[in-house]
Order: sequence, then C-alpha cells, then structure tokens
Amino acid sequence: MRPPRRTLAAFGLLSALVCAAPSADAATARSSAVALDRASLVAYVADADNEALHRVDLVSGSVATTPLGCAPAEVLVLAEDRVAVSLRGCNEVRVLDLDAAGEGIVAASATVAAEPWSLAPGPRGALLVTSAYGRALTALDAESLAVRFTLPLPREPRGLTVTPDGRRVFVTHAAGDALSVVDLDGGEGGEAPVVRAVRALGGSYRNRVDAMVGANTQHPTSSLAYTAVLNEAGTRLFVPHLVVQNGEGTTRVIAGGYGGVAIEEDTSVPTVAVLDVAHERTLGADSGAAAKNFVNIAANAFVASAVAPAGSPARQARGAAVLGDALFVVSHGTGELVELDARSLDPALAPRRVFSVGEGPSGVDVDPRTAIAVVWNQRSHDLSVVSLVSGDVDTLPVATDPLRADLARGYRLFHAENDRRVSRDGRACASCHPEGREDGLVWRLGEGPRQTMALAGRVERGPYGWHGVHARLEDNIAETLTRLGGSGLPAEDLAALANYLREGLFVPRRPEEGPGEEALVTRGRDLYTSEKLGCNGCHALEQGTSDRVAHDVGSRAKDESRASFRTPPLAMLEASAPYFHDGRYPTLEALLDDNLDRMGQTSHLTTEDRAALLAFLRTL
Repeated sequence: MRPPRRTLAAFGLLSALVCAAPSADAATARSSAVALDRASLVAYVADADNEALHRVDLVSGSVATTPLGCAPAEVLVLAEDRVAVSLRGCNEVRVLDLDAAGEGIVAASATVAAEPWSLAPGPRGALLVTSAYGRALTALDAESLAVRFTLPLPREPRGLTVTPDGRRVFVTHAAGDALSVVDLDGGEGGEAPVVRAVRALGGSYRNRVDAMVGANTQHPTSSLAYTAVLNEAGTRLFVPHLVVQNGEGTTRVIAGGYGGVAIEEDTSVPTVAVLDVAHERTLGADSGAAAKNFVNIAANAFVASAVAPAGSPARQARGAAVLGDALFVVSHGTGELVELDARSLDPALAPRRVFSVGEGPSGVDVDPRTAIAVVWNQRSHDLSVVSLVSGDVDTLPVATDPLRADLARGYRLFHAENDRRVSRDGRACASCHPEGREDGLVWRLGEGPRQTMALAGRVERGPYGWHGVHARLEDNIAETLTRLGGSGLPAEDLAALANYLREGLFVPRRPEEGPGEEALVTRGRDLYTSEKLGCNGCHALEQGTSDRVAHDVGSRAKDESRASFRTPPLAMLEASAPYFHDGRYPTLEALLDDNLDRMGQTSHLTTEDRAALLAFLRTL
C-alpha cells in the first residue's frame, strides 16, 4: 500500500509561493538524488533501494513511480516532463519522458563505463556522466545518447559541475585530495578534451585555514568528496569533504589509535573547500584583501580549534545546493540538512541553522521562488520539505523500505555518526569505508602502517583481518570498534552489521569486454591459472580468489612483529589501490614490477603477457 499523501498546503508552505522574493538564476544544472522541476514544483527522486524513479508533485502530493529494473544513482531534469537518470546498477544512462500519469517512458538509453553516477548538461547539446567504478567521464548526445567521447579519470569520480561558459568541468572524487578539471573545448587548437588534477582538498586546503584562524592541527589528506556546487554567479565552487589525519608526516604512534593519534582525538574533520573558479585555486591561497575578508568571517565563527563547531555537516556530506549566500549540505550519517555561510573561507566553520530531516539524506535541491529545500532521505524513503523562511520541516512519504529488517538495521549502524558505541570521536564505519569500499588511505597504527580494507564483495567468509586472526566477521568488527574507542555493540547489532557487510553492500556490475579486449583477458586468465605463474595457488578463482591462509611473502616492515599476512581476496581489485597491507604499491603495474617472484612466477613475463595478466586482473 502506498503511504498517505500530503499536499504542499498541508506542509504549511504554500504561502511561500506568494511571499518569497525572486532570486538570481540558479547555477548550472546538475544531477542529484533529488532534482526539482522548479516551474511545476515537481521533485524527481532516484530511489536506489526500490530501483525506481519517483515523480512527486509538491502541490498535490501525488507520487508516480517508474520501475527501473536496477539501482539509480542520480537524476537530472532536462526539460518539463523529461529527465535523465544514471543507473549505477546496470551501467546505463536513460532519458525518460513522463506521461500524463507521471510515469516514465524510455526515450533513449546508452551503456557507459561501470557505475554511472553524476550527470550534467555539457556544451553543444552534450550530456556528461561520471562513472565511479569505471573511472571515466563520458559525453553523450543529449537527444540520441550516442557516445561522443570517453575520458579516463582517477579513481572514484563522483560529483560533476560544469562552468557557466561550458568550457570546463570539475569532478570530485570519493578518494584522494584532488579535483579533476576537464577542459571540454580542448584549448585554442581544438584538441581533444584534457584532464588535469588540481590538488585543492584535504591538507592542501584545511591546514591553511586552520593556521589563519589560530589552529595548528595538520591534516595530510582527504576523502569523501561526493559533490560540488557553484555559487549563483558561477565564480566559486564549494566542495564538502573530509580532511583526515592518517599519520603521514608524524613520528608518534599510539597503539590503540588510528593516524598516530590517541582514540579520544579527532582524526577526521568535515570541511568545505572554496575554489576560485577562474584561477582554479582555493580562496586564501594568497594574502589579498578578499582572502582577509573571508578569514574574518571564519574567525568570528571559529577560534583556535581544529574541531568543527556544533551545527557543521558531519563526515558524510552527500549533497549540496546554494541559495544566495547560503550553502546547504545534507549530512548522511546524522539525518540533517545544514545551512552554512557561503561567504566563509571554510563554510563548515560558519554554520547558521540545522534542520532535522529523515534517515540517510543523500540529495538536496532548492527552489528560490518558494524558498524551500527538498531533501531525499534514502533510508526512510521520504522527502523532507524545508521552509527556508520559517524553518518548518514536513515530511512526505514516498516509498516503503524493501530491505530485510536486519540489513536495514545494519545499514543504519554502518552509516551512523556520533554513535559512541562505534567510535569515541563519532566517526562512522562509512567514514573510512564509503559504500563498503575504502578511502584509499594508509593509516598509522601501533603495529605498523595498514591500508583501509575494501569490504564490498570480499567478506562472505573468513578468516578476517590482515593477519587472519578472526574466524567470525562479528569478532573482527568488535575488535575494530575497540580500536576506534567505541564502547561496543550488543550481539544482535553485531550480527546485523555483519549481515549488511555480507549481503547489503553494492558491488558494481563489470561491463562485458569488447572483441579485442576479450581475447586479451582470456589470455590473461590462462596465464593466471597456469602452473608456471602459480597465481591461482593462493588466489584460487574457485575459492573466491583467496585461500584464506596467512603467508610470509617478505612484506613485513622492520618494526612489525608479525611477518605473515592473509591472502587478500581480489574482488574489485582495480578499485582498491593502493596495494599490500601497507599500501606501498600505488598501482598494479608497480606491484608486478617489484614482485621478484615472491607471489607467483612473474619475472619471466613478456610485455604482451604482462599486459594480458593485468587486463584479466582488472576484471576481477
């Protein structure tokens, strides 16, 4: 049975239609988990759990649902009654036309690189899409969805923002401290589009901010940059993300903590980088008058502390929107929409208001005419409609929860911020394991450096941990919570969390190889399973690519007491760099170059055989 419907009048927000003042034009269109057609006050929702697109009329309260057959990531409004949807579950982009009943009819579709995520209109009638697992930016024809070009990107690309002139696109990444900037026009000579890395996040940004306001904590790196949004003039780009102290550049080691700090100290701080779009650098990079004005705003709200003040977004910022001088960020792990001062050097240091919304908010859009924000709550499957005039928040039920009760419970535990049973500093499991993957970081621990383990597709059976000491996943989770300073979870919650890790995490669908690639991958598989190489001995394909045994392959650092490490499963291998327990190899190529026949006999490989083996490994 569909949940009861409420109208905009019932929300007490209908008066906003007449009392809200006109606003400047919105920034360049982009996708989100929820997107507004402002002309008709209709919200479109990408519902991953129910594998559906919902059309929600905010005036009448009616909800029309279009089954999609696989999980969507985001939706983009192209025109009245026409939207584009990225389908991360089946590697497709679809354009849907909405009929009189509000149900979608497929007008065009295209297969793109694995796990399409964010969408945005590009120049000359293009539709741009990032692919998170496929590490690509693809340009499609907005009408036919024919592929114009595909560019490789660094790992975990997510948010997509096009400059107002259509010449550049900024791409955020869920791992790393850089933005990708793509020159869409290819330069004056008309060359092919070019991808550049701009290292503007994490320590590159927040260390300078902290110094300006009197703090001295150093944050070497960053992660979880899911989204970015332009101000209304298109001159500044806001990038919510997490700055992390993982132990780089420190000599201190605390046996019970992460990042070389004690468990009671914050190892990660939410922040919002502000980039000057024209110069592609963060504000405050020089000592000009404009930077000083921004510092004053930040300092008034935040003095001599590296911990974000109350009211700041938590560690899992999944969506953002701008209205005037206000930046709105949804905080996935706390169930909040946070309003920040967009004029601040770091808006995370200047919170204005906090609105409690539903569970697991994953997207937000704003309407200047009615002065409302609409938030899609992924876990409670409802819309929160927020009056930005009165501050009232009302909820519109949209769908029911299809997840089994224990998986839903595990999801909440995995993403919950400020649950002191999980961690002393309030971080969630998902802070280091976004979507069950990993943040790409190597953490300084008492027993030596350890990279964050990927979980998705790898935890079906034990033993668990780098040394394989836990036969049960629940025991491994319990030890991790102890390391994080958490008080621990009862057995029922541990079981729910373990079940969610085994069954509830999203595993991308790998695309099928083309004719040329298929032959190369087949050759690589034959090499992998051959006795001459011996890869299949420890990483047996028939055993989930791991024999689950600890081996000494000469990888112990001089200050480590144990030399044997469990054979790691190779599922989603390409997306889990860096490699080895201590992350010493940034790429698979670097690992093979330095293998020296420690793990299989690879030193005799020809250039062609090496390329074939790498091609096969990337399909796992």
